[in-house]
Amino acid sequence: MEAIILLLLFFVLFIFAGGIALYLLFAFGLFRLANRNEIANAWLAFIPIAQYYTLGMVVWDRVPAGFRDVLPWLMIGLAAAQIPLMLVEFIFPPIIIVSMLLSFATLGLMMYALFEVFRKYSDQYVILLVFSIVTLGLVGIIATFVIRNNEARPVNQEHTA
Repeated sequence: MEAIILLLLFFVLFIFAGGIALYLLFAFGLFRLANRNEIANAWLAFIPIAQYYTLGMVVWDRVPAGFRDVLPWLMIGLAAAQIPLMLVEFIFPPIIIVSMLLSFATLGLMMYALFEVFRKYSDQYVILLVFSIVTLGLVGIIATFVIRNNEARPVNQEHTA
């Protein structure tokens, strides 16, 4: 019995350490991209929900004009709204449906923003997006760190192969 508890504790610590490492990879990559785009307050990349603002600002020049000013704040708002909803779920369990819809909307906006980052800094943006979707963002986190030093591609350049 003690061996099972020790193994479970080791597994939880391993998952926690892996999560911290992935978080730092994404934050450093996003911070570097924000600095290269001369975004004020690039340090927000290290704050959990505020990093969505930085991500939205990195792709600001790539999103449609009517969506530019809304994207960073929408991403922050959707992510922040999930916290009180999780607390309300304990009192009123059917609200989990709203919480799940909000999670999917946040994930969808995150994938859209990652797609724009990949399209801006990589020739293999479709492959990166597909693998990010399949892995629920894991590849996107790592790829953001990997492409942090790439030069931005021109807006009208499309991959031809």
